[in-house]
Amino acid sequence: MNRGEIWTLADGRNVLLISLTGLEEAYGAVLALVLHDSGRYPDTAMSIVIGDPLPCTAVAVNIVQLRVDRFEGAKLLGPVDTAAMARVDAALRAVQDL
Repeated sequence: MNRGEIWTLADGRNVLLISLTGLEEAYGAVLALVLHDSGRYPDTAMSIVIGDPLPCTAVAVNIVQLRVDRFEGAKLLGPVDTAAMARVDAALRAVQDL
């Protein structure tokens, strides 16, 4: 499990991992953004449109903590590109006033 990967969970939700790679081993949990269907939200400072590996929108306020066991039966769709992840990082900093 690596930062920047999109996964489809067994319950059908799509998530983008935002916690540092390796924290799942140390703490048994990860931080993720719940992803929304493409076109549901506009491309703004807080909502980032992602094209690959899944057309979707990440909204920086939709952070969830998930136990590693929630990924049993999940499917790795792949990593987002570097530019999209940089925009996600900027949105996370903005909403958390960092």
